Amino acid sequence: MPRSSLAALLLGVVLLALGPVMVAEELALERQNDAELRHDGIQLASSFNADFERARSLDLLLSRNPDLLSIPQVSHLTSAVNRRANDALRYLEGLYPAAIGEAGLIDDTGSELARVTKGVAAPMEDLSTNEARNPFFRATLDLDPGQVYHAAPYVSAGTGRWVISTSTPVDVGGGHRVVVHFEVALSTFAMTLYAAGSPGREAAVVDARTGRIILQQDGHLPPPAGQFAAFPHWRAADLDSSRNGRTVTVDGRRLALTPVSASSGNANHWVVVNWSHHHVGFVPIWLGVLISAAGACLLLLLIVVVRRQHSTLRRAARLDHLTGLANRKALEEALDRAVAASSHGERVAVVLLDLDSFKQINDTLGHDCGDLVLQEIARRLHANTFEYDTAARLGGDEYAVVLRHLSPDVELTSVGHRLREALIRPIEINGVQRMVGVSIGLAVCPDHGTAPAELLRAADASMYRAKRGREGVSVYEAGTCAGAEESSLAAELLMAIERDEITLVFQPEQAVGSGRIVTVEALARWMRADGTPVPPSTFVPLAEEVGLIRPLTVLTMRKALDEVLGWRRSGLDVAVSVNLSAQLVSDRSVPGLVEELLRERGLTGDALILEITETAAIGSVDVARDVLQDLRALAVRIELDDFGSGYASARTLRDIPLDGVKIDRDLVNDHTPGGRTMLTSMIQLGKVLDLYVVAEGIENESGLDALRSLGADVVQGYHLARPMPPTHIRQTLLEHAAAVDARTGVTR
Repeated sequence: MPRSSLAALLLGVVLLALGPVMVAEELALERQNDAELRHDGIQLASSFNADFERARSLDLLLSRNPDLLSIPQVSHLTSAVNRRANDALRYLEGLYPAAIGEAGLIDDTGSELARVTKGVAAPMEDLSTNEARNPFFRATLDLDPGQVYHAAPYVSAGTGRWVISTSTPVDVGGGHRVVVHFEVALSTFAMTLYAAGSPGREAAVVDARTGRIILQQDGHLPPPAGQFAAFPHWRAADLDSSRNGRTVTVDGRRLALTPVSASSGNANHWVVVNWSHHHVGFVPIWLGVLISAAGACLLLLLIVVVRRQHSTLRRAARLDHLTGLANRKALEEALDRAVAASSHGERVAVVLLDLDSFKQINDTLGHDCGDLVLQEIARRLHANTFEYDTAARLGGDEYAVVLRHLSPDVELTSVGHRLREALIRPIEINGVQRMVGVSIGLAVCPDHGTAPAELLRAADASMYRAKRGREGVSVYEAGTCAGAEESSLAAELLMAIERDEITLVFQPEQAVGSGRIVTVEALARWMRADGTPVPPSTFVPLAEEVGLIRPLTVLTMRKALDEVLGWRRSGLDVAVSVNLSAQLVSDRSVPGLVEELLRERGLTGDALILEITETAAIGSVDVARDVLQDLRALAVRIELDDFGSGYASARTLRDIPLDGVKIDRDLVNDHTPGGRTMLTSMIQLGKVLDLYVVAEGIENESGLDALRSLGADVVQGYHLARPMPPTHIRQTLLEHAAAVDARTGVTR
């Protein structure tokens, strides 16, 4: 292991070990702080509970007071009754020294028997006879003996201070009750908070219902006309976490919330809140976590090579990451389950879908737009299947659906058409509505197969039949799988194109007069994964049939022009010729595509020759003329391939913009008198139309001499050179150019 890697490993281990230690230390300190806060909160709450409990003992104490028990039930207040009541209230003041601001005694009719304010008895004429209207009166009489009613804090009319009103019913005999009502200054409770204060910590009492601060350690109370301040960021929901004395985080502070017990008649719902002013640990927890993360990252970077194999497993996961649908593996598993269920009578179908001309979208609009199309198709597919169905993307522009719980009377064709109608609605790409075609193949279990592989093969064959016949939807029929091998080959061809597995070989074309190589024809070759070569006569027509000819041609042109660029850098002024399918001759987007390929490589149009067939030339003359004219405007030369093998008339040839013709090899090698006459006529016709003439299929020297005597301009054939791979053609071009230069005395 390199020293740098070893150092990184050691540093990663140290950081990875140090981080948890720091976090654990910080958490321990935080837990200790929380425990201390909870302990302080419980003590404070107990102190307030004791104050409330002392009020609850009034019934027992007052029930034994002789002055209170000697008060008779009278219809009107007398001085004697008033005197005894005042004596009872003075006894009450003795229970709460310097705490009671105002106290009163009220009979069960709501008349005041006495009132003492700051130790001074009120005159009889100032006593109220209508105390029953006060909210505490009826609530107090409704309590059982031994219970106390505590009112919420308010400003006393008698003392002008913030107080808590306390009332309790007392039985005085004869079935009568009196209400003992007194006010305790709120500042008395604040003394409890002040006494519990400690450096670095603070406490307050908060009304849990309103979030208002009732008491603070500094004893501050609002003025009589004011109101209590709100506790910052108070949430009533935080009280739920305080029922067991737990701590919460509010506004970045750790708070211990301890509720004060209240009796059934207590209108107050107080919570003791205490907190620390400073951070309790040495470092924040996040820093320890960050250090651990840094160590982990270093270690992960070191083992990334070892874990590359796991990326393969991740890619083989059950989800297609582009569309969010299931992938092929997940589909196969779902199909296995569905086939198993079909043995119990369930009807199951497999649907295979393939987008039509999707490669054209990728090639003309870019892969980003292509991805948008794939995602939108996936969204629609998911929206139009049930939750018990499985929709999947198999790869590229191919999708599949496993349909379950199909009713016996459901027609598969109708299912396919409904699904296709949902998918082919226009898709907006860059603000423009575009149509995307879909071909669908269906197979049902057990009618079309009882094994997953059989169903997929049947659906695949049906889908390709729908694509070839432009039917849109096709249900499997007996005999459809006769073309299964062709369908499989088409699927392999698609994968080969996408994986850039199509290779090129090059065959030179020589000028008859100088012997110099002036053109090299690029020929596509395909080797299957099992090593079996597929001839162009098989895979090119197949590509045209299944809609792959455009991506195949683009791939061929791209690779051919890459080679031309290398030749030009070596000083070789040689053009490359590529076959252009009849389908693409009528595609108006081809000139733009060719221009882009040339521009990307800094090449001019004279580096490329496109060979078209007579079928393409006469199939759609008007469209072909426009496309070929646009190509020639780029300086790209157009050759008519296999000239003499079709039915193109001289008028048609005159109307189509051409630069040259390539005479068919069968005509070149026809040595009969009629064949020789026909060859001579073809060469002369080319000259009359002012086209250069290329003769292919030169097998021997005598054939070359014959073509030279007949006036052919360029020749090609095995006698001159066989098709060869890119490395050989470059060496051949260099050696041939050097030999011709030496023979002609040209110095480069």
